[in-house]
Amino acid sequence: MSDNPTDFEERPRDESWPAMDSAQTARQDADDVATSIEEIPAADGADVLEGMSSEKAADVAQYLDPDTAGRILSEMDPALAASVLGDMDAPEASMVVSAMAPDDAVDVLEYLPAKVHDAIVSEMEPQEAQEVRQLEQYPPDSAGGIMTPEVTALAEDLNVQQAIDELRRLSEELEQMFYVYVVDRRSHLVGVLSMRDLILAKPDRKLSQIMRVQVASVPVTMDQEQVARLMRRNKYLALPVVDSRHRLIGIITADDVADVIEEEATEDMQKMFGAGAEERLLSPWQFSFKKRVWWLEVNLATAFLAAWVIAKFDNVIAALPILAAYQSIVSGMGGNAGAQTLAVSIRGMALGESAPRLMSRVLYRETIVGLLTGITVGLTTWACAAAHIFGYHQHPFALGFVIFLALVFNHVNACSTGVLIPFAMKRLGFDPAQSSTIFATTFTDCGGFFATLWLAEKFMHWLQ
Repeated sequence: MSDNPTDFEERPRDESWPAMDSAQTARQDADDVATSIEEIPAADGADVLEGMSSEKAADVAQYLDPDTAGRILSEMDPALAASVLGDMDAPEASMVVSAMAPDDAVDVLEYLPAKVHDAIVSEMEPQEAQEVRQLEQYPPDSAGGIMTPEVTALAEDLNVQQAIDELRRLSEELEQMFYVYVVDRRSHLVGVLSMRDLILAKPDRKLSQIMRVQVASVPVTMDQEQVARLMRRNKYLALPVVDSRHRLIGIITADDVADVIEEEATEDMQKMFGAGAEERLLSPWQFSFKKRVWWLEVNLATAFLAAWVIAKFDNVIAALPILAAYQSIVSGMGGNAGAQTLAVSIRGMALGESAPRLMSRVLYRETIVGLLTGITVGLTTWACAAAHIFGYHQHPFALGFVIFLALVFNHVNACSTGVLIPFAMKRLGFDPAQSSTIFATTFTDCGGFFATLWLAEKFMHWLQ
């Protein structure tokens, strides 16, 4: 054995070395990823972080400068971005949040546990923290919930030269200047400036003399879907948001509206299948359970109603068991036809095409569509029955005729109720997207079962 104290074999083994090497490797990997994504577009960087675990993404975010990290997290899904922030130290997370646009920051903070949320906000600068808390007071689906307080506003008593100097200063602080608004001493919105008028006007003219007083705005309480519809119809790049006293408090941009349209579309899709509009892929299971279970209970009650219809005709099924196969076809095709009509109806409501005066016209159209599709599908089914499908040979033509009539009835039933139910739900104060599907399914199931079995009962002397 060597007496050299520097000999490797003589040194006691330090069990912490492997752990230290592993931690150093992880840090180096995070640093390498941060270096590779800091020069690419923020949306591409967001794709990289979304493909990692939240812990690894948080490590990478902490190696990025706050401005870059803020831009990347703004492009991520808010729930995923929140999971990244939640795994960061509060001081570092607060710098990233401060670098984000206030409306984006609020969208992400919404998904954080209250304790983590408060820890991050408390680390922010007082003015930035105040902006976040102010935006959080508004419902997420309102104009206040999607606006940003970073709006370009000038006092009406400024002259043109002063206004130009102020705009040059503000251009270094604000990323975007869609419009320049004019406010009075109490911050009331009184006009909007045309850049052309501002540049061509004499330097000593007051803004109150050259501004345009006809300026569109939206109240802070307006629903985000109405805001999106208004901006899309009038092709606005941005809309100012005012409070109850008509004071300018923020602005909604075209980017915000694009996010709203996507959000509303996905929400309506989730609600049509009984999931909560606020539910996300990473939502806690308790939240998902509470959002889904009550509509499933309602659906169970309607399923019992459909089963009751079948039970009332058990003697008919016992006499002609082949009806059990065909009744599922009739109810299933009715359900598909009803789903098509529901999709068109709910989309029409979302686009503001659901005026009550249009009801009779839409109902007439859908009844014709239901009649024609029912006849088409019914004739195809009649031909299949005549070809002895399911091995039934006794009275295939008579059975095919009964199923033909049932399909025609249920398609008309499906298309008409697919229009009436959403309008009725809206009139009663329910969300058409969430409540319509369950009741429409009930009508098509019960209608399909009843039509098939009742007609079979009436024509039983042909079928036996």
